[in-house]
Amino acid sequence: MILPFTKCHANGNDFIITNLDDFPEEKRIKHIIARLCCRHTGIGADGLFVVSPSNKYDFILDYYNSDGSWETLCANGSRCAVRFMHQCGRIENKTVFLAGDGPHAAIICENGIISMQMKSPEYRSALLSPEGFGGYFVDSGARHFVTKSEDLDDDFVLHMGRLIRYSDIFLPHGINVNFYKISDRHTVDVKTYEKGVEEVMLSCASGSTAVAFHLSKNKCIDSPVLIRSTGGDLSINFDEAWAEAWVEGPAEIVFSGNFNMDIIDK
Repeated sequence: MILPFTKCHANGNDFIITNLDDFPEEKRIKHIIARLCCRHTGIGADGLFVVSPSNKYDFILDYYNSDGSWETLCANGSRCAVRFMHQCGRIENKTVFLAGDGPHAAIICENGIISMQMKSPEYRSALLSPEGFGGYFVDSGARHFVTKSEDLDDDFVLHMGRLIRYSDIFLPHGINVNFYKISDRHTVDVKTYEKGVEEVMLSCASGSTAVAFHLSKNKCIDSPVLIRSTGGDLSINFDEAWAEAWVEGPAEIVFSGNFNMDIIDK
């Protein structure tokens, strides 16, 4: 079996994108997806998207982490999928698609920028203190813990993020962990440890949205806010009630190819 695919990235957060006809559900076994995402013996990516047709929306997205687990939403990857669909000529400059957390609108802007509407985030907890870090569980389409930290060094985020991600209070599903530092009312630095990838991300749009939501609710920032991460910047625009929230940033196609699936079982 040959799998046609396209590789994309958004601020270094990289993804494999393929179509339903080429990768039907019965083929999406966890170890197969993990092998495709492996950077040593596969294509290499933080996750994989399968694009399906829809009668109600322009398309449907199923997202899988690099360990093969299904996830409700990856906002950076969804913006990459929008770029992919536009380049294929399957959508216009405005689109509405269905992800695991519900429908999202998106706009293809100039200079490679994709703007995507987020669902209104919600707090899922009161103040929590896993591993001594005070913070909150925020649902921004995916599960995120947000906490303030003056230390955003990768080694620190990897170590503490992993401990918090596996904390008993977040079992059995685990959680993505976002450490933030406020620069000013329109600028915040964010580092994210992502479950299912088990690494520090170069960028995480849903995590950045969770941080922005929390800080705006506590009157610490104003819209628009620039989220700075290692891989690049994201801009998040929101109204006071968070009924309208958009995240925007670059999304680029890197290359396309064909992967020989027969080698996975050898």
